[in-house]
Amino acid sequence: MTMTSGTNTQRTGARGSRDQGLDLRSTLGGVRQRAPRRLGQWAAAVLFVVIVVIGLLALFQSQSDRVEVLAVTDAVPAGQVIEEGDVRPVEVAGVAGAIPATDVDSVVGKRAAAGLVEGQVLTDAALTDELVPGEDERVVAIALPSGRVPGGLSAGDVVSVIVVPVEGAEGSSEQLQAPTVLSQAASVQSVGDTPEGGRVVTVLVDDGEAEQVAAYSAAGQVTIIQAPLTSRDVAGE
Repeated sequence: MTMTSGTNTQRTGARGSRDQGLDLRSTLGGVRQRAPRRLGQWAAAVLFVVIVVIGLLALFQSQSDRVEVLAVTDAVPAGQVIEEGDVRPVEVAGVAGAIPATDVDSVVGKRAAAGLVEGQVLTDAALTDELVPGEDERVVAIALPSGRVPGGLSAGDVVSVIVVPVEGAEGSSEQLQAPTVLSQAASVQSVGDTPEGGRVVTVLVDDGEAEQVAAYSAAGQVTIIQAPLTSRDVAGE
């Protein structure tokens, strides 16, 4: 009887040791499974902090690069004298040639070289001391269907004015293959809308081009093509 009891005790102890070993391995396995998850959480947290820091640095850099310059308060037609109420200081970054707000006295009294729009940042190229239109220039309003006006066209852009068939009509091969150019480099002064859904583009052209541009426009036989900004300068040389 004593030996049987001892044997049972040994078996119970061995079984307990095995159970403890299994519990320990299970616990270690759980630790190993949780460790990668926690490492991933820590990595995500660190990455988030890094992104936030980089964003703050970029914001600080952009703010430090901003300077106070002059912008147009309300639309100013081409040739109109700039008054103090026509401009206001704004903070911008990355606008080449922008006129500093401290130079407002040098701006007042000059004329708009082309039509200026509200919010436009002033540059030296937008101002002139000469009359607009000049002695050999004319301002002509061209009425166009909306489909014949390049998207985003605005004051200061340069366009070519060409002859095309009336909208909806078939033109001759000559008209389509070699259209007549009425103005090679017209300067856009303003762009507006009509109640019928069309557009009115006011352009500055040479004196000798003005009558034909106006006549073909009245007949609905013109369209415009946006040209490089230097076109007018090249044409005037």
